[in-house]
Amino acid sequence: MSFKNTGGLNRRSFVAFSALLLSGCGWHLRGIQEVPLESMCIDLGPNSAIGAMIKRNLRARTDIEIVEDKEKAEAIFKLISLNRGSSILAYNSEGQARIYSLILSARFTVTLQNGAEVIPPTTVSTSREMTWDERDYNGRAQEEQLLYQEMETNIIHLIVNRLSHLTPEQVQQAKKVDG
Repeated sequence: MSFKNTGGLNRRSFVAFSALLLSGCGWHLRGIQEVPLESMCIDLGPNSAIGAMIKRNLRARTDIEIVEDKEKAEAIFKLISLNRGSSILAYNSEGQARIYSLILSARFTVTLQNGAEVIPPTTVSTSREMTWDERDYNGRAQEEQLLYQEMETNIIHLIVNRLSHLTPEQVQQAKKVDG
């Protein structure tokens, strides 16, 4: 009987100790980010996959209202460019490319209705390494596609993170500018 009691006490002690450790480490859920903008229009086509992902992330992670009409939006997000690229990192003993670096970069801006830039043209980029195996061409194409999808998700998180770091002062200063 006393063995079960001790086990229960140890288990409870472990749970309590773990909760105490986690509460002191500073870890917490991200939650909703406050952005000093009331509404935003994502200026991408209605069928844009990346536009849909940006909208979904903004709705989930910020308090910005996403509107479709530019005239009703306080700010307008515009994706200037989205570029894919690759470079060779290493060659095998036969002089053939063995490891590639895949690169994805996005350039965007956020402007107010008066044309003033809240976020001037800004570039965010990410990269992944990929090993080339000449015997598995189809597998390589699928891996490359998956890596680019993962990088697009990462780029969108970087964009939303940049938006969440806007300060009310930056927005007020942009509102004072004549566009």
